[in-house]
Parts: sequence; structure tokens; C-alpha cells
Amino acid sequence: MGLVEYIHPSLETLDYKSLKTRSIMVLISVMSFITLFVVSHFVGSFIRTYNNLRMKEKVFWNLAVVRGIFGCAGSVIGVWGVFFDDVLIEDVVYATCPTSNFAVHIILGFFIFEVTILGISEMIYKSFNLLLNVHHWFSLLGFAVVVYFECGHFFAVKGVLLEMSTPFSGICWTLLKCNLQDSFIWKANQFILVHSFHLRSVLECHLWYLSYCHMDYIWKVMPLKLFVPLYAQLLLGTVIMTPYWTYKKTSQMIIPVDWNFDDSNNNKSKNGSAVKKRN
Repeated sequence: MGLVEYIHPSLETLDYKSLKTRSIMVLISVMSFITLFVVSHFVGSFIRTYNNLRMKEKVFWNLAVVRGIFGCAGSVIGVWGVFFDDVLIEDVVYATCPTSNFAVHIILGFFIFEVTILGISEMIYKSFNLLLNVHHWFSLLGFAVVVYFECGHFFAVKGVLLEMSTPFSGICWTLLKCNLQDSFIWKANQFILVHSFHLRSVLECHLWYLSYCHMDYIWKVMPLKLFVPLYAQLLLGTVIMTPYWTYKKTSQMIIPVDWNFDDSNNNKSKNGSAVKKRN
């Protein structure tokens, strides 16, 4: 049984080959994430900590909320793809189903939203996160190719499970901003976050194993425009991004600092030193 049946039965019968249907789905996805971003800002305006943040940190706060919601949805899709799919496995390159069609269009909409907001924010505040940009632009390119060529759903719905760490990462950052880094909930969340990155490595190895098992067929029929971003992203994630983020989050569990905004840590240190001098 597909996941979309639990959302609405009509999603099972949509014409996913229609350009109009696909465009509308991506547009609805983008607008939904923009709406979540705006709602997060509205709700945050009632929170003292949020109001004390600088504007660029408010943008990051709202992005963390949207990413967290997407991460939860992506995890559900990914779990279905890894453990319950019995359709896509029949053809690891070209097999599709209503659930995978729905998923890849929603995911593409998220990455369009993500790179747009992140790009605007970085241009305004003159900052740049190399790994995050590489990850999101490769993901955008990869899912755009998946949607355009209507192939690669087998790896796409499994790969989105890599977002399992996103909700815990967002919670980690918001709790840090609320000065709750010494609380039990922050430590418990950080423990889960670190192990979610360990599970990311397990999933990446699983995707490499599946690729090995089907490599003859993949090499023979997979479009090169999908092959390149898919395995470039998987290689970068396995060798560089996941190990690096695992290290950073493990370090953060021991020394709770906001490494997204180093100037915030410097300001806190200066303020702390000034208070000690006055005392």
C-alpha cells in the first residue's frame, strides 16, 4: 500500500505524466514551504528569545523550522522506501508509483525553496556555507533530473531518509539560542542527533550496496544526467559531508557552541568577560 493513500485517495489517480500536473505539484510544494516559513516567523514573534535574535538569525530559525518539518516528512517517505517498497525494486531505474511521484515533486519544491531563501540570505548578509550549498544544489539538480526524466525514484525515495538528522539539528540550534544547552532535553537531542548521523552513514553504505547489486543494469540504462549528480552526491556525502557533520555535532555535544554564527559566540564571550570585570 502506498503512503499517498493515507493522505488522500485522489493522489493515487493523478496523471503524473502531465506537465501541468507536475508543475502544479512543485508550485504547491514551494508555496507550502514559504507559508511554513512565514507562519514560523509569526509564531516566533511571540517568543522572547526569537525577538532578541538578529535578523539573519531569525531567518536561520525559520529555516530550521521548515527543514525540521521537511525532515520528518522525508524520514517517513524514506522509511517506506527502504523497508516497505515492493514496486520500485522491480526496476531500480525506471519504476515509479503514485507515492514516489508525489514524493519527488514535493521534495523538488523543498529544494527550490531552500536554495532560494538560503541564496537570498547569504547575498544580503554576505555569508557562505560551502558544504550546505553543495549538498542543496546537488540535491536540487538531482531531483530536477529525477522529475524531468521520470526515473531514479528507487534511489530518490530511499535517499531522502538522509534528512533524518535535520529535525534534531534544528532543535539543537534553537535550544542553544534559548540558552538551554545544559538542559536534559538538549543533551538527549544531541545524543540522538549524533547517532542519526551514524545512521546516515549506514544508509549511504546501503545505497552503495544496492548500486553494486544492480550496477550492470544501472550502467546500461540510467541517463548520464541522472547518474552524475546521483553518485557525485552519494560520494560526497559518504566521504566528506556526513563524516564532517558527525564530527562537528559530536564536538558540539561536548562543547555547546553555535558554529553557524561564530560572531554570536564571540559576542557572548565578550559580554561574559565584561560582566566578570564589572563583578
